[in-house]
Amino acid sequence: MIVYKTDFESINWDMLIQLYYEVDGVIGLAKNQNKARIKKSFLSSYKVVTAWEDDKIVGAGRMISDGYCYAGIHDSGVLPDNHKRGIGRGVMEELMNEDEELLFGLTSSFSAEDFYYNLGFKKHKTAMAKYPGKSSYLEDFSNRNLCSNSKLYPTGIKSKE
Repeated sequence: MIVYKTDFESINWDMLIQLYYEVDGVIGLAKNQNKARIKKSFLSSYKVVTAWEDDKIVGAGRMISDGYCYAGIHDSGVLPDNHKRGIGRGVMEELMNEDEELLFGLTSSFSAEDFYYNLGFKKHKTAMAKYPGKSSYLEDFSNRNLCSNSKLYPTGIKSKE
């Protein structure tokens, strides 16, 4: 049976880092075994959910939020041997529980887009991201004139026409 926990005290940090090592989460910090930075980021989160089977973390996710308007869901992951068991759905439901009035944003791995769509998420037409390093998830706009088909100044501020 899967048990979902939302407290920080129950987190086994080595086990959590192993989970993210296996799913390549937390912007690659787990691959570098950066336990201190991962722990700080989780402890600074609005909400954290861990999914446990017996005494092992099999899934997790976290939310960063102001608690009133916006929430970003990050680092949602489930150990590969536990996919298709509803654990990811359970983590997401726990993260959003009691905060349904917030606007939720997230980035997805390519393989998880259908999973999030089935939870009611839609693609955002204008979402942007800036990563601390290279990422296969980012499009390169360096050769594109972003203002050519719009009434925007180069700064991105709409004109008053």
